[in-house]
Amino acid sequence: MECLCLDKIIAAPIIKKEMVNFVASKTNFMKTSISLLSLFSSLVLFSCTSSENKVNSTVKKTDTVPTEQVSGNNVKDTVASPQNINNEATVNLVKQTLAAMFKDDLSKNLIEEPSKKFKLFEYDLNDDQKKEIFVGLTGPYFCGSGGCTLLLLNSQGELITKFTVTAAPILIADTNSNGWKDLILHSNGKDHLVKFNGKKYPSNPSVQPVYTSTPNQNLVSGLNVEDQPYSW
Repeated sequence: MECLCLDKIIAAPIIKKEMVNFVASKTNFMKTSISLLSLFSSLVLFSCTSSENKVNSTVKKTDTVPTEQVSGNNVKDTVASPQNINNEATVNLVKQTLAAMFKDDLSKNLIEEPSKKFKLFEYDLNDDQKKEIFVGLTGPYFCGSGGCTLLLLNSQGELITKFTVTAAPILIADTNSNGWKDLILHSNGKDHLVKFNGKKYPSNPSVQPVYTSTPNQNLVSGLNVEDQPYSW
């Protein structure tokens, strides 16, 4: 009995030591696992954050590009827009009208090249939602010391009035006669107020009443110096 007790006494410290080592080993294992788990979590978080930043960066770039393109287009449109833009169909209509109107003179070569140019200006004079067409002719065949020939056509290219000795630009007055806008036309060095008589405007502005007032700067003007000329 005494020997058996002695063995237990001797073995107890050894068992205790083993248990301590076991616990320590288990603790180290847990610490290592926790460290690895923390490292893994950090890597996952970093990867998600990086992916999110990449997506945000892509979205921002995508959002920015169309905005710049639209802005660029707006600037381009603004820079390229002249003050008097004419519809191509209207330009061709005027060319056809002039060719038919002066067919005989053209066939006889009476109209030289410098006189085969015109400017045009469209404006709705009678509020019928259709624009009348002013055609300013140039060159020695159509011009003299008092001015040049000016045609007023309807929207179909038909002649309303053929003005003589009229200098550009023309002004649309802020008054009306017989449902049509009055015109302020420069002829023989003076401005004249030209009124619609129910069928057409008088053809010779120089014999119409002199416009003594100073034209309002807000009045619409046409056939200006900067307007584009066309050949016919």
